Amino acid sequence: MPFLRFIGFSVVRAWQGFWRNAMMSLAATATVILMLALLAALFIVISGLNSGLEFIESKVAVTARLEDGLTEQRVDRLIGEVGAMPGVSTVDYVSPEEAMARLEASYREIGQTLDLGDPDSPIRLFASLEISLTDPNASADVSAELALNGAVDRVLTKTAEYETLLGVINTIRNVGIAIILLTGLTVLFMIVNTIRIAVFSRQNEIEIMRLVGASDSFIRWPFILEGILCGLIGAVITIFLVAAVWDPIQPAMVQVFQMPTAVSNRFLTTLSLLLLAVGLGIGALGSWVSVRSYLAAAR
Repeated sequence: MPFLRFIGFSVVRAWQGFWRNAMMSLAATATVILMLALLAALFIVISGLNSGLEFIESKVAVTARLEDGLTEQRVDRLIGEVGAMPGVSTVDYVSPEEAMARLEASYREIGQTLDLGDPDSPIRLFASLEISLTDPNASADVSAELALNGAVDRVLTKTAEYETLLGVINTIRNVGIAIILLTGLTVLFMIVNTIRIAVFSRQNEIEIMRLVGASDSFIRWPFILEGILCGLIGAVITIFLVAAVWDPIQPAMVQVFQMPTAVSNRFLTTLSLLLLAVGLGIGALGSWVSVRSYLAAAR
């Protein structure tokens, strides 16, 4: 029962302290909202890019154009050799006829007809092996080994998109983290000063509490809860803002990043919990730093 009374007292005092210094409290809360909005945007973009990266990883492959005149036995042996290479998932043989059918189908998809040119010198297509990889990083080794094989005329890789996206993700992640850290330090500074002003405005009351035997914890917790209140309000408002724009975000992410799983309800729940945890954490940390420094100096 005494513990519950202490909790009730701390909550009431935190609420009163929040509105007693309303201007600074609201400024700190607004800064929390800004930081959490940036964090949400970074989390959404990085998650989408990671999903896109996984999609591209599944498409990273090596194509080996074969020399003319290979026997069926030589092709089968080559398929077995390539399939045994580290990092290779599957090996598919594409005949010249199948390659032509694919080319014609790609033209039909865009509403055009393939012009085969002069019948006496038609388009020449080659047989090839399409090699899927279990690890996109194995592309270089597989390509190098294929290039040394006499049955292979040319090796084509599809790693450019993967490497480009990987570089974009790393750049966005590094820049985003730097921005979040700078904004987080600003939020921490705002909360520390907000609570410090609240502490100094009630220093006479704190001295009286100390004279009657109040412990540091009894004095500290109302101020910590006041900072947590700033973080909580900021987190709740940010979560509602994210939820409000969630419907237009979902189709955009599916279209841009090619991965609908990135915008599931589970993703939104994870994002909401992250925002709530960061908001509460930074509010508590700022308050604790401010009150601790004051109590240490007052001893």
